[in-house]
Amino acid sequence: MKLAIRHAGGLFAAFTLTFLSGLTTAQSVTTEILENAQDYSDRWVTYGRNYGAWRFVPDDQINRESVANLRPVWIKQNGVTGGAFEVTALVNDGRMYLTTANSHLIVVDPLTGAELWRYDHDFENVDLCCGPHNRGVALFEDTVFWGTLDAHLMAFDAETGIQLWDVEVGDHRESFSITGAPLVVKDMVLIGVGGGEFGIRGYIDAYDVHTGERRWRFYTVPGPGEAGNETWQGDSWLTGGAPTWVTGTYDPETDWVFWGTGNPWPDINNNVRTGDNLYSNSVVALDADSGELRWYFQTSPRDEFDHDSTSEPMVIDEMINGEMRKLIIQVARNGHVYALDRETGDFIYAAEYTRVNWADRDESGKPILKEELYDPAGTVIYPGLYGGKNWPPASYSPNTHMLYIPSSEWGTTFIRREGEGRPGTMDLGGIPRFEPQGTGHVVAYNIRSGEIEWQHELPGSFNWAGTLATGGGLVFAGGADGYLRAFNDETGEVLWQFQTGSGVYAPPTSFTIDGRQYIGIASGTRNPVTRDGVATGIATGNYILFGL
Repeated sequence: MKLAIRHAGGLFAAFTLTFLSGLTTAQSVTTEILENAQDYSDRWVTYGRNYGAWRFVPDDQINRESVANLRPVWIKQNGVTGGAFEVTALVNDGRMYLTTANSHLIVVDPLTGAELWRYDHDFENVDLCCGPHNRGVALFEDTVFWGTLDAHLMAFDAETGIQLWDVEVGDHRESFSITGAPLVVKDMVLIGVGGGEFGIRGYIDAYDVHTGERRWRFYTVPGPGEAGNETWQGDSWLTGGAPTWVTGTYDPETDWVFWGTGNPWPDINNNVRTGDNLYSNSVVALDADSGELRWYFQTSPRDEFDHDSTSEPMVIDEMINGEMRKLIIQVARNGHVYALDRETGDFIYAAEYTRVNWADRDESGKPILKEELYDPAGTVIYPGLYGGKNWPPASYSPNTHMLYIPSSEWGTTFIRREGEGRPGTMDLGGIPRFEPQGTGHVVAYNIRSGEIEWQHELPGSFNWAGTLATGGGLVFAGGADGYLRAFNDETGEVLWQFQTGSGVYAPPTSFTIDGRQYIGIASGTRNPVTRDGVATGIATGNYILFGL
């Protein structure tokens, strides 16, 4: 059956509902399930697997011995061109939720890949800095929540695909967009915005899950009369950036939400925005019910190297210096792993996980820019513009006490363009010039010791794929060369690999149904299909499910 749904603004979109015999109604996702997501092996119900964004699956059917027998169970081509396939696939009792570039939502049977229903969003042109990507959905009760490139947040009935509500989170004509997955906290769905290269003023929104009514908004660039506004020169706060385009985390114990924020604007020229530029490049802790700021920690004040701190703030309890600490761990784009006190935001330590030459740190963790970089045009900066770790998520294993970090080492020279930027148009405030080549790695970082245990170099100039840790002693990670690999989580030895057919720009996931464990991965980049160096077609993405 084909239905037409009216969008806000009068646009129409069409989607097809295909009902398959034998389909069972999905079990509702409750607050209890979300808060105890680690206990449910048969599903993956929130972006980071649990509220702490561990991306750890305790199942061990697929382990160091059995992984050699891992084979594809099904492969589904998404049929979408023009962007990388970056989704974290959610699974809940009979449905897998896939989102693609250019705002398509596809729901399939997780055991067969058969399509159940889909929604193809119709939207006007949107100004984007970095591609028309989407990284996933959120689930609560019998509802699916999803953000679109033109900055709408939508709710759908999980069984039928019928749209329940649609709200405009930001005006896409002012260059607001959504590429990240929403986060459900209690009876609210939270979402951040992109557009940091266009002079937006960033924020995080919370909406009622049943009605779509906005409950609160936290601006990541404070206005006049608000604490932190004095860290912006003149009226530069109006177009300060600080986007929130990666999904945050939640701690039920404190009832606080933790979110990473991005670069101040213009990215490269900080001469027009004297001050620390709060709350850009920060981790912010917000009261879940009100959105009020509880604490913040800024990783890169007055940044001009595009060192976003949008990476997921991981909620972890770990032993530090002989004491069990309640932590927020963030692998920042500026090349450091930060350990912060979850309740106060106090700095505990920072350590490098990749090559860093742009700053030293004082005792509070605040970076001290090296003198020669006050005019950086003559220096190759590490990490460069793409960062050490960009948006692709890390994983954490409570068995090894290690983070598994997708990292890049690709230097950039930053050349300022003096003068004021032009809000509403993509304006970096200068020119980044990349070194001819870089390297990508999977890095195993020990939280307890603050040291790198091992690292594995990958082909290509950067690593744009997230990681998955498992109870089978494995870490799964993709690469730009198209391979999905399984590493020994203690040594870094490659135990298995599979060529997916296209670069992997997404994190793996896993679930176990009817006693069988599966590993899933999205594969596909924006690059054309080539043979012997000649373009032969336009790439689309594949989702591949593996099992023993």
